[in-house]
Amino acid sequence: MKKLFLFLVLFVSTISFAQKSKAKPAPKNIILATVDNVSAEVISEKSGKRVVLFVKNEGKIDTLEVKKLDKITFKPTNFTLKSYMTQGKKLYHVSWKEEIKVDTKLKKENGVLTEDQLWDVVAKTLLLGNIHKSSHIKETVFLDTNKTASHEVEKNRSEGFEFSLNADGSFGLKTKTQNSIYVYNVTTSKYEIKGAPKSSGTKKKR
Repeated sequence: MKKLFLFLVLFVSTISFAQKSKAKPAPKNIILATVDNVSAEVISEKSGKRVVLFVKNEGKIDTLEVKKLDKITFKPTNFTLKSYMTQGKKLYHVSWKEEIKVDTKLKKENGVLTEDQLWDVVAKTLLLGNIHKSSHIKETVFLDTNKTASHEVEKNRSEGFEFSLNADGSFGLKTKTQNSIYVYNVTTSKYEIKGAPKSSGTKKKR
């Protein structure tokens, strides 16, 4: 009986060890950029993937969520993480682009989605999150409800504000008709608009 018991214990242990050895290793983080004590990385969790900032401070690491990834693959271009100074305060600028491609029988679209974020990593605060989309579209438009006649329409489209970070740490948000400048307020620890938004469109001649 003792020999049988030992045999069963060894058999179960062998199966358990074999199952553990077949377990898949945890996926490694994808490092996108690093600067100072801050790194931007893609992490995989049970709930999905996220882009986060890891901030190392005196033996501890803070995690700041930049973006939840709905897509299976995240292939940003020109991903940057930079620090800058404004009003004596050190902040961080995260920026990246994603290509947009739509190709159907009725519509073809090629574009770029640009995301910009400004962070105060000490206060763990997102100061600005801006998304701008620019695209070139070519599509077939039907002229009647029976879809017997159609013509091709080609156009450029811009959605949202174009972002630009200035050398003094202020930033601009611009559309075809409006241009606004924001400056950092040390008292409120926030960006605030400077003056009234300016019109960036050209006036029609009478």
